[in-house]
Amino acid sequence: MRRRLARAARIAALPILLLTSFAGAAFGETSAPTTYRTLNTKETALQRIQRSVARINQEAATPEGEAIVIDRLSSQLRVTPEVLRSQHDTWAVGYGEIAMVYGFARAARKQPTTPESVVAERRLGKDWDVIAKNLGVKIDTVASRIKRQEPPKRRK
Repeated sequence: MRRRLARAARIAALPILLLTSFAGAAFGETSAPTTYRTLNTKETALQRIQRSVARINQEAATPEGEAIVIDRLSSQLRVTPEVLRSQHDTWAVGYGEIAMVYGFARAARKQPTTPESVVAERRLGKDWDVIAKNLGVKIDTVASRIKRQEPPKRRK
């Protein structure tokens, strides 16, 4: 609902902005280029998850980073490193997505839910919101679990 209102506000503001800019040009007013503020929208839990997934995948982009990510995920998810590597290859997803799949599977209220069943639903083209609803998962719960699996922040 908020997204619709924000989008409607931006769309409604466009003709007004265009008219004022053309009116200024018609009357010979010249000024520095105008910058427009975008509406401030709160980041959703799914967006936080996707940001965390991107950080995990970025860390795993190098061989050294991949070993660190596998070790960390292995201990946090209680899965052997061999299983993680196998799932990475079989499912053709990054390690961040693997963490996300496990987060959804373990937070599911409709048991038994396996990571494989979550991947199967995703491959059917379902959005994460729909998968969460089907499993009875609160996306905020998954977001907080995924946040723990991110690489530690570097000090400057």
